[in-house]
Parts: sequence; structure tokens; C-alpha cells
Amino acid sequence: MQYSWPGSVPPGQRRGTITLICCARCKGPLYQTKLKGRPRHEDHEQGCQAFITAVRVVRYTDELKRAASEPNQGGWRSNRRWRKYLLENAKKLSVAACESDPVAAVRDLSNQYQAECRVPGMPADATRMAEMLMRACRRLVLGEAPAPIVSGPG
Repeated sequence: MQYSWPGSVPPGQRRGTITLICCARCKGPLYQTKLKGRPRHEDHEQGCQAFITAVRVVRYTDELKRAASEPNQGGWRSNRRWRKYLLENAKKLSVAACESDPVAAVRDLSNQYQAECRVPGMPADATRMAEMLMRACRRLVLGEAPAPIVSGPG
């Protein structure tokens, strides 16, 4: 949905349009969701499946952040890489949860993780992390709870 900029345009700037992002399911404008960076119920109709999926994704994102903050066993270097990977991907999932169609966004992430798994010469622990996230994304898309997060890089 696009709206023309109302009123006068500030000096030195050209006339443009504002793109208002709406939910793919209930067509509600995602103003509060984009403002807060988390899915907000006031942007959706009651029972909106996109919102329910987005909330599940955010819960899993919180689990990823919690797992990254826990002290893990293993070497310092692999532990650091594990935490960084979890936090980076928690951010990607948070963005996907705020999209107009979170199911499609999470499905795209699942495909990206699958491609990561197939990269030749990728370290085994990195492949295992990508597989874990790929499976979690697939379960989230189906509306199921993802498997628990593996405790660390070992």
C-alpha cells in the first residue's frame, strides 16, 4: 500500500511516497510492529495466523539469545563463534518475524540455512548450527514448536 506525501515537501527534497507495510493475512497496517521491532497484537485482527507465527518466531529468537548467553563447554574460540552465530541469526529471525508475511520470510531463511549446509569445506560445527536453524525454521513454518537448542559448539 502506498500513500503520497501530504502537504509541502521540505526544501531540497523531492516529492515521494510512503510505503505502509500491511499484514499479508489480515491486511492490518504493521505500524506498531515496525516501530517496536517486535510483532504487536494491535496491528493484527484477532486470530491472525501471521501474528501467531510471528510470536512463535520471537519466542524461538529469545531462546537463541538465552542459549548464546549461557556459559558453554568447549574451546574459547568455538564457544565465541557459537555465540556470535546464535546472536546473528536471532537478529535475522527477529526481522523475519516483523515482515508482512513471516511464514514466507522464515521459509526463505530456512532455504538460506540449507544452502549454508551445502557449502563445500564448511567446518562441521558451522554445518551443524546451520542444520539446527534450518530444521527450526521448517518447524516454525509448519506451526510447530522447534526442537530445543543444542547446548553448545562441542
